[in-house]
Amino acid sequence: MMSLSDISATAAGVVRHTLPAEISRVAPLRAAFMETLASGSLAEAELHRWELVFQELLVNAICHGAKENRSMNVSIEWSITQDSITLAATDPGSGPSDEVLEHPPLPDPEALSGRGLFIIAGFADSLKWWRGPAGFRFEVTKHYPDLTLNLPGNQELDSVLDELSSCYESLSVFHRLTESLIESGNLRDFIDRSLSEFISLHPHDRIFILGSATIPAAIRHTLSPAVWYVDADDSGLTLRTLGSFARETVWENSEDLARQHPANPPLRTLGAGCVFPIVAGDIHFGSLIVLRKPSAPETRFRSLGTLRTLADLCGIACANAHLTGIRDATQRELREFEIAVDIQRSLLPILPPPLSKHWSVSIHQQSALTIAGDYAIARTDPSGNLAIAIIDVMGKGVSAALLASVFRTAFEMSLHIPNSAGMLETINRTLCTQLGDLTMFITCAIARIDAATRTLDHASAGHCPTFLYDREGNRNFLRPSGPPLGIVADTVYTADSIPLRGGERAVFISDGCYEWNRSAPVSAWEEFVGFIDSHRSTPAAELWETLLSRIQHHHGSALDDDCTLITLDLPS
Repeated sequence: MMSLSDISATAAGVVRHTLPAEISRVAPLRAAFMETLASGSLAEAELHRWELVFQELLVNAICHGAKENRSMNVSIEWSITQDSITLAATDPGSGPSDEVLEHPPLPDPEALSGRGLFIIAGFADSLKWWRGPAGFRFEVTKHYPDLTLNLPGNQELDSVLDELSSCYESLSVFHRLTESLIESGNLRDFIDRSLSEFISLHPHDRIFILGSATIPAAIRHTLSPAVWYVDADDSGLTLRTLGSFARETVWENSEDLARQHPANPPLRTLGAGCVFPIVAGDIHFGSLIVLRKPSAPETRFRSLGTLRTLADLCGIACANAHLTGIRDATQRELREFEIAVDIQRSLLPILPPPLSKHWSVSIHQQSALTIAGDYAIARTDPSGNLAIAIIDVMGKGVSAALLASVFRTAFEMSLHIPNSAGMLETINRTLCTQLGDLTMFITCAIARIDAATRTLDHASAGHCPTFLYDREGNRNFLRPSGPPLGIVADTVYTADSIPLRGGERAVFISDGCYEWNRSAPVSAWEEFVGFIDSHRSTPAAELWETLLSRIQHHHGSALDDDCTLITLDLPS
């Protein structure tokens, strides 16, 4: 028998309905299910059998699983592939015994119940069932190898697929832009190719860069011959106002823009467009501005994602070009580190983790001056499940910050993947493509929390072990299952799947948390493990402050490496 944690994901093309445990809800859903089947070429007798199976399955869930308690919910779902139909019901009960499920008895002719399971078992090609904290799930499958069945259009599914298509288009453009940035030796050529790339996809838009008043003179001199560059001193009031926006702004018409910036009357004459500030570290180089022609379609997710990425890469490219202009080699190296840290702080900020009754996440980081390679992120996927990642880039300076930015985009594009090992493999292939022969790589640990099944899914690519404490305080280490990302493109990673009972704590770290004592790395790790064990119940903020005080007491206030700590607490 399988457990609910064995269900890794919902199949594509599933229609699901969740409803209160009321018998009156059965008939409308049965009619919707039968309308779906009627679009195929099933015989009338077969349709009648499916109608009976649907009735028995959902009524059993309501009457026996939920006891017709209207405060409880049950769910019914169906999926259709080219050669099979699957129907499944989930209820808050525990279901019949395994013996009854495996060998349904003949129903008593005089009994008022008991026939449903026997009818279903005699009809189906396969039966599956799962039990877990969320209840009981019973799944019925019938195969039709000679038929072609089509699931009717699902507006929600179509929307998700369209968004995924948009994500992959933006990622494809991102690949080409980052390749161009790595290979290009000229800032103006890189931006010129990048803007041409966007215009080729969106020919109805006008795109240009407006330089800021604080743009370094060398960067202004490099960019000013380009037809797409407008200097702040040569622009009118409207453009100067757009260039002053300190945050990303998107508008569909002049009224929309006026609502966002009511104090700027000149903007009310503009049509649709968007502005993305180009910033790296503490330098505002300018703004990427797109003004859309009236005949162009509305701004789509894919174009905004591409523009956002382009603005980030323009900021990195400008920062890199500015760095190259620093004449003294020693000053250049120090400035590179400073810019890298600033890039990490401005382009890769540690964002507040998502809030949920199912978990509590806390992220803390302190960057070193000499290496800017750590990054941590927590997001929820479209289904409301949590995804956490912590990375350490084996490199330094602008290159490390750029590689961390590539990881962030690849992670965001992989949120739809339902397991951590699959996310690692997808991100790894992306990084290997981008890095080519460059000797850089990323260590990474990813964890996912399935809110419905209360399962922790964890995979690691060469990263530090993750501490996992159960509610009694017992510790287990979740260790890497493969090499760091960016080395071998076809690496296969495996994941640990841990059912959660409540009261657990997971602690994710980077090696800067314990490798400050480089003269005795083994004992430093052992001491650190003892430290975390002794503070396994300490509130996250207090744990972080205590850890920093411990490092500073032994090593001083100037860190040699980034220090990142994530705590994940599951409520009891």
